[in-house]
Amino acid sequence: MSQTTSLAADLATDLATQFKAAFRYHPAGVALITAATPEGPVGLTASSVASVAVDPAALVFSVTRTTGSAGLILAADTFLVHLLDADHAGVAQEFAVSGGERFTPEQGWGALPTGEPHLRSARSALRARTLQQIPVGDSMLVVAEVLEIHTGSADPAASAPMVYRDRAFTRLGERL
Repeated sequence: MSQTTSLAADLATDLATQFKAAFRYHPAGVALITAATPEGPVGLTASSVASVAVDPAALVFSVTRTTGSAGLILAADTFLVHLLDADHAGVAQEFAVSGGERFTPEQGWGALPTGEPHLRSARSALRARTLQQIPVGDSMLVVAEVLEIHTGSADPAASAPMVYRDRAFTRLGERL
């Protein structure tokens, strides 16, 4: 490897390290994305969900790989994006790790008439379909149209918000 190639690799590694550190302390909302697939229900925790447009109602999220649960969600016709509050930190953690407990009765799962796994206690669950998938490096950016919204029974104003920051699901102490 030449000195120029080595320097370029060091700079790229340094930038990647700095980039991860910058976002590590930037709080992000927490969502759970689920889908019904021929292999059964699948889901994953995401901190990259954001609104894109109101007309048509659209959102965006990214996944860091296109295999496993993420790959099955990418291939699904429709999926649910559950917007989570602090009461769901345990469920978010289970879906964030490989081999976590998923879709247990204790977590409060049901299914919509259209088949998607639905966490009934989630503040909002947005049923969506993919409009576009855009590869970016090792990740896939998904732009999705929201087809319908299912709301939980809890008062959203009374729910404690949760963010993902410094590799932890954190309850915000004061309502914003």
